[in-house]
Amino acid sequence: MISRTFFFNENAKNKIILDSIKTTNQKIKEHIKTITKMKSRNKIGYFQFLEDNTYFKIYIMPKIYLVDDGENNEDEINKKRFITFLNNYYKLIAKYDISKYSNELDGNISDLNYQSTKDKNTNPTLLLDDIEDFIVHNYEDSLKILESFFIKHKQNISLEEEFKSQSVKNKLNVKKNLLSLDKSYVHQLKNITVLYSTISTITIIVLRNFLNKKVKNFSQTNKALLLKKEANKLITLLNKKFPNNKQSFHIKELLSRKTSKLFEKNDEYRKIYKALLKLAGKEHYYNGDSYRELKKEEETISLFFQPEKLYEWIVYDKLVESNFYDEVLKCDKDSNVKESYSLEYLEGIFSSEPDIIVKVNEAFYPIDVKWKILSTKDASFDNDISKLRRDAKIRNVNKGFLIYPLKNINSSFKENIEYSYSFEKDFKFELITIEID
Repeated sequence: MISRTFFFNENAKNKIILDSIKTTNQKIKEHIKTITKMKSRNKIGYFQFLEDNTYFKIYIMPKIYLVDDGENNEDEINKKRFITFLNNYYKLIAKYDISKYSNELDGNISDLNYQSTKDKNTNPTLLLDDIEDFIVHNYEDSLKILESFFIKHKQNISLEEEFKSQSVKNKLNVKKNLLSLDKSYVHQLKNITVLYSTISTITIIVLRNFLNKKVKNFSQTNKALLLKKEANKLITLLNKKFPNNKQSFHIKELLSRKTSKLFEKNDEYRKIYKALLKLAGKEHYYNGDSYRELKKEEETISLFFQPEKLYEWIVYDKLVESNFYDEVLKCDKDSNVKESYSLEYLEGIFSSEPDIIVKVNEAFYPIDVKWKILSTKDASFDNDISKLRRDAKIRNVNKGFLIYPLKNINSSFKENIEYSYSFEKDFKFELITIEID
């Protein structure tokens, strides 16, 4: 087996990716199609798959790093840069429990638990130097969640199921009856008992699919063997616990509404469902209670996410740690970030919700976090300032901040200067770069 490693900037044109990975193999083309689809949805990440006796390893790098797009099997610098960027997520989720607030980051990146985020001896990811190690953690995390669930629980699950009938047999579904145009049927609710063996059947099918489709993509045999051992151990546990289980299940049913309803009882069950989706390579279909129309190849191992969302948390953490502000508030996390306003002569209530707000001497200043390289003044820049001005005026302040991860070396903009437009001197803004460690 040989390995081929490719690096592409997140801004790279899809044609560059296609031209770099020249192939007539239809399966490889399908993998590339998935990768370009993720990239077009503003995602960065890592993808690995096995085809034609070759391990393809593809990095979609953050735009802040200078990358020579194409194949480079010796580029250790960009490998380390990617892992450093990824490490920020693991450190921050341990500190702020990001997945509770951000669905854009939750799901594909494993939510690992640490005793400490400061001590390298207790934070395993700080010692990792191979991207496959992160993916192993991702899958191990799911396997541990499933194992602890089945060891802990023995009783049945009671769920409420909707149905309609011409006669009243159970509890009325008042909302459905009010909304229904067909009054010949009465919408009702009934309690049904679901055995844990049902979830066990689903888990076994997912684990077998995982062993057949996912594990083979690891180029390092010891990691594949470790995951095989853990998955087979869990299958053995379930077969012993439910020896007479004759139920059937197909992997494609995992995304059905009938299946997802089994896991809506509480957060623990939702966590189980997301663990199953991870192992099946379908985790990005799940986002709270909604399902995304997003296809991910079953025979690919990968990590991908939206970098701008992670950068917002990096900036938030740095502002909190600076101790320069009386208070730092973040959208999605703090409810008092949002402010409502109305527009004269137009019905409706609108909202202003900056990425971050900082409090100084009882005044609240808006911050807009930009996942852009600060370069020149253009139409997009003017729009950013207009939004920042609105967010400031609503809060009765005359200043706001734009924060960037990097400034172009040729940019004429300067930091730590209060800019203002000639036609509106009363509103000022600062441009700041906060780099990623």
